[in-house]
Amino acid sequence: MELYTPLHAGFLKYCRGLTGNRDDALDLAGESLLIAFGNLEKLRKQDSFKSYLYGIARRLQLHYYRRIRFQGVFDQSLAEMLVDKNSLPDSDYDAKVIYSLLDRLPPKQREAFLLFEISGFSLKEIHELQGGTLSGVKKRLQRGREQLRHWLEPSENIAGTHISVNAGQGKEEGK
Repeated sequence: MELYTPLHAGFLKYCRGLTGNRDDALDLAGESLLIAFGNLEKLRKQDSFKSYLYGIARRLQLHYYRRIRFQGVFDQSLAEMLVDKNSLPDSDYDAKVIYSLLDRLPPKQREAFLLFEISGFSLKEIHELQGGTLSGVKKRLQRGREQLRHWLEPSENIAGTHISVNAGQGKEEGK
C-alpha cells in the first residue's frame, strides 16, 4: 500500500477521466489494483509502479471498449437521472462541464491531457505508455489544450457568468 497511497487521488482522477463517471472509475481503479498487487512480484523497479498501475488501467479500459461494442446502447437520459450525493452542487456542475469537454477530444489527446495535467505524469512517462514519439506526445498535449481553451473561451450564458481559461485550468468567474 505504501506504493499506492501517494498515487491514490491522481489515479482516481485518471480513472474518472477514462470512464466518464465516478462508479465506473471506482470499478476500474479497484480492478487495476487487484491486478497490480496480484502481479507485484513481476515489477522490476518500485519506481515504475506508477506507470505500471496506470498502464493496467489503460489496458483494462481499452479492453472494456472492445467488449462494449457487442452490448446495448448507452442511454444518456438514464445516466443523467443518477445523482452523486457526495459532491457539492457547484463543483459537480464544473466537473460535468470539464469531463464533457474532455470526452469531445480525440482519445489519444484526452488520455495525454489526463495523464499530464491531472495525474502528473512526465512527458517521457506518457510517451512510454502511449508509444509514438516524444514530440507526438507534446503535440497531442498542445492540440488538446488549444481545443479546450477554444471551447472554454469567455462567452456569456444565461446565468450572467462566463467561463475562462487560466493556465490550462477551467474556472468560473462572476461577471
